This record gives sequence, structure tokens and C-alpha cells, in this order.
Amino acid sequence: MMENIVFIHGLTGSRRAFKKQIDYFSRKYNTYAYDLLGHGEDRGKKTDFSLDGLVAQLEELYEREGIEKAHLCSISYGCYPSTIFASKYKEKVSSLCYIGGHYNSDSPLTYVLQHFHDNRYNDYPDWLRRYSKDLFPKSGVVDPYALISTKLYYKYGLELHEDVLKKAIEHRLDYDLKADLKQVGVPVLWIMGDHDNLFKSSITDLDEVIPHAFYKEIPHTGHAANMFRPFAFRRMYAEFLQGKQEI
Repeated sequence: MMENIVFIHGLTGSRRAFKKQIDYFSRKYNTYAYDLLGHGEDRGKKTDFSLDGLVAQLEELYEREGIEKAHLCSISYGCYPSTIFASKYKEKVSSLCYIGGHYNSDSPLTYVLQHFHDNRYNDYPDWLRRYSKDLFPKSGVVDPYALISTKLYYKYGLELHEDVLKKAIEHRLDYDLKADLKQVGVPVLWIMGDHDNLFKSSITDLDEVIPHAFYKEIPHTGHAANMFRPFAFRRMYAEFLQGKQEI
């Protein structure tokens, strides 16, 4: 019987974020992906974008597809529903993979989130433009990844109801995800892009939070490392799933 992998995208994204991974891993695994609340058919509409609602979505996927246990692989903000679900249903999760994952900590990322929580600017497009730029700052003179991430985040963020991104900021400021992460007992692969410095600033104590996590950086990548370098990510994740700890 094949094992299951559930892929969970990040903010402004969609289930298509993992298309290349699904095309590859579906050869040996049952693969699933879905659109987070406010990102699919309800994109642009006001919705109950809450952590309870996001976890309930994952619960419904398990029930609908008859999944008893699965590996959960998430991008960025997707680490919130995946971790909370894993904390709530330990017996239903085989492993966790985080791409550009982050959590509450005293870090530059938190300062950016707090700033845009407190300041609304002229309107949503103006707020989003500034937020997108500050969320993906350049890590050096040559850094096309920040530019690409900023443009995509702004473009697709405009399609969302403005409450989605603003509520997501509140979740990351108010919910103690680190406490849940400390309780994780399953294998963990944590992947970051080497240029993803702002998000990396939030996980400087990862070895204390999850001592057994395998931390890897993919060179020449930005925040969504699996999209910038899909083959490098594929190799790392495949070896992790196969239990090869030398990745």
C-alpha cells in the first residue's frame, strides 16, 4: 500500500504550487493538494480565514480521501495548519516538511509583521505593495529571487480579500506555534532558500525547538525554494522520505 503526501501551499498561492512535486512523487505515493481558505473558488471573497477553519480543512481532506496517515509538506504560512494539525492528531502524521517555514520569535520578521499589523496606509493595494517589498528584501546586490517573490506576492495578493493577509499576520503574531513545534515527535525536514534571510531570522533557535529536525538550505533560491529549484528540493525530500539521514 502506498503512503500518502499532502502538500499545503502558502499565502497568495494555490494547489498548483506543488505541481512539479506531485507529478514526480505520485509515482510512488498517493499525493494530495488543495486550496487554502480564501485562495480557491472563494478567492477574493470574504471568508472565515481562521486557524480553526484551516485545520478543519485538512481534517475534511483526510476524511474525504480516506487518509489514515500522511506526510505533510507545506510552504511558508502553510506550516501553521500543518503543525497545529500534527499537534492535534499525532497518529495521523508520518512526517513534516517545511519550506520557508517560520514561527513566532523575536526577529526581524516579527518586526515587519508587527509594523504592517499596526499600519494600514492609504488602501489595501498600497499596504500590500509596501508589505510585499518588505517581506522579501534583497539579500545582496545580485538577488533576483527577492524581486520575483515580491512581484508574485503582490500580484496574487491583490486577488485575495484583504482580510486574508491581515488575519494571517495576526495569527503569526498571536499564536504560539513554537510551543506546538516543540511537541513534534515525527521526523522533520526544514528547508530554506539561502537568500531567504528575513524568514531565516525567525528560526535561529530551530535546533532547540526541534532538535531532531534535518535543516537544509538550497543554494541560489529565495523563499519558495521548491519552486525556484524544484529538482534540488525533489532530491532532498525524496531522500528524507526514504529515511536517508545523510541528506
